[in-house]
Amino acid sequence: MTAPTLEQYKPYKGPESYQVEDAAFFFGRHEAAEEIVAHVLSAHMSLLHAQSGAGKTSLLNALVIPQLEERGWTPVRILPQNDPVRATRIACLQYVVPPPEAEALALRRALDGLFSAADDPTLDELLARYDDPAILPVRDPRKRCLISPVLLDELAAGYPGLDGGKVTPYVCRLLRSSLDLASVAEHLAAIGTACGTGSDSWQPVRGDTRVRQLLQTLEGRACRAAYTATLDYLDLPVRELRPFIENLLRIYGSVRPGFCLVLLFDQFEELFTRFVDPGSLHAPGSHEMPDWRLRVEFIDELRTLCREPPADGGRRRGSRRSVLPVRYLISMRSEYIAQLRPIREFVPAIDRSVCQLELLTQASARQAIEEPAVLYGYTYEEECFNQILADLLKEERHIEPAHLSLVCEKLWLESGRDLVRRHPPAVAGELPTVPLATYAERLHGAKGILRDFLQDFLVALADDDERREALELIEPLITGSGTRNIVERRQLIHVPFRDATRRTALLDKLVNRTLVRIEPRLGGQFIEITHEFLIQAVQEALQKYLYGNVEYQQFRVALRALAESQRDPAASATDSVINRAEFGVLDRNRQRVQWNGWAVDQMLRAWLCHGTGSEQRATLGYWLNAASGLAAVADLGTIRERLAGCGAGQAFLSRPELQQINANRDRQSFTPSERRAILRSELLRATAEEHADVRYWTQQVTP
Repeated sequence: MTAPTLEQYKPYKGPESYQVEDAAFFFGRHEAAEEIVAHVLSAHMSLLHAQSGAGKTSLLNALVIPQLEERGWTPVRILPQNDPVRATRIACLQYVVPPPEAEALALRRALDGLFSAADDPTLDELLARYDDPAILPVRDPRKRCLISPVLLDELAAGYPGLDGGKVTPYVCRLLRSSLDLASVAEHLAAIGTACGTGSDSWQPVRGDTRVRQLLQTLEGRACRAAYTATLDYLDLPVRELRPFIENLLRIYGSVRPGFCLVLLFDQFEELFTRFVDPGSLHAPGSHEMPDWRLRVEFIDELRTLCREPPADGGRRRGSRRSVLPVRYLISMRSEYIAQLRPIREFVPAIDRSVCQLELLTQASARQAIEEPAVLYGYTYEEECFNQILADLLKEERHIEPAHLSLVCEKLWLESGRDLVRRHPPAVAGELPTVPLATYAERLHGAKGILRDFLQDFLVALADDDERREALELIEPLITGSGTRNIVERRQLIHVPFRDATRRTALLDKLVNRTLVRIEPRLGGQFIEITHEFLIQAVQEALQKYLYGNVEYQQFRVALRALAESQRDPAASATDSVINRAEFGVLDRNRQRVQWNGWAVDQMLRAWLCHGTGSEQRATLGYWLNAASGLAAVADLGTIRERLAGCGAGQAFLSRPELQQINANRDRQSFTPSERRAILRSELLRATAEEHADVRYWTQQVTP
């Protein structure tokens, strides 16, 4: 395993949410976590709500999920994504039954990171070394790396039922002590017995089991075959959630004593912000919202899950099925609570199990500032502490965690990182401090840090073109109502007539600066901005760089019109799909466009239709050269097929194609429509030396 660098794991997360592996650096929220866990364990369905920026997702990941696991529950965090029902199924399979290959990868990662190639430790020895602060201090980047989720794309075998994304191996849960060895042994045995292969062939997993022996089992054919069969049993070919969950409990849960689920529906407000019907008056755009009916379907599925259906297929005999051993937690922004009316209809008690997450108090905010820094080996001057708290304080009592984390991350990058390098944590004595001057004078306080977060990124880009295209990538990530949207990566990268390589590089820069995050979900990669507090800054930047530039807006409109015409064969059959104004703006911005043969043909056709005057005639050479550069010499059969389209006005033949036709015209016969298409192309393509060809085809067309 390549050793992680200091930059890979910071004491603060900035705008990103904390993950399970970041739990050791998440401070100030332990009381809130205990309250949420108590609600989950005492009620069938609970509600967690807070204002934007309070840190709901971070709290679930860093504290609630580990605490539920320590109490014997299996918590599955679920995001609505583009299909909430399917997302629920996939999340359950990924978290409950990650592939043995993922277990082996995590185990080998730990073995290589903590031992030499010649060592053959037991599981007890592996766990002891991971927990030993003298060997692996909490600030060591490997501490988090070894318990991080595994990308399914890293695995050799494909598992279509899991749909890509990340999985959290039980080995990682074992290392972070939220599960014990007995639970891991039960899980591995369940994979063998759930599909009927029996557990006799499985080696027992105990503290004295050799790591390399367990690796051999996990990487063996028998284990993979048993897992594949188990996954087939669990992944029922039905869409409904109730039979899927019942099947999971019956097959997997029956061979793992005490197995019970907690479904954590995070960012639940997306059901009401993204799954909406815009109405018939809505003008369709290039980034359509998900079908609103998926929200209705998902709530109906929750209703079926939470109710106790009659036994014996609906025939009441005085008894009902027992309640599923499943708990539900809805986590959402406070302003959308009123939208839960359909859920209150079948879970009226939900309002009796509500936890409102407040913003940080000054005391908890100080913990969140100080404790991670101390773990890394530095701290802050007292005046710096006080000034940060004073600047971020709201209503004289609360501080937003998102703002606090962003300010602390900036101070880490500006000063803390260098302090740690110059004064390694191993050195005894008083910790070096971040001075007030760095915060107040160099960075202009919290207001300057928050204001400049996006602007600093934009200014660092090469030019206005890069800034505009970066903002074009961010633009679809905000809905018309000013909330976060989620968009599949290909929709942002593969835009007609734009350079996908350039856009990929810009997206990588946005990810590296933690302005956006990529989530592998449902077989794809989905992009969203990292936090709501960025929305206003993005909207201001859009106004400044995109919407305020008339020429660039006209260019974008013309490019969209060109893309829509390419998708519409009827439109492409007209004399010109580009009007005079669109031709002009596309020609002036031609270096910004990734041209293909069809689009160049349209520009040439537009020149024929609209190009008058010497100034516009001067552009003809450019487009003729572009057409020649894109054209490839085809065989005569292919050219004859293209002639039919040219005759309908759909395209022009290239110069190489015309040259091939002329070289063979005495041996070929052409229909009247083909002759007209050839002449039309000759009039456009012919050079001064080829006027004889123009005269020849003129005579062929003239009666």
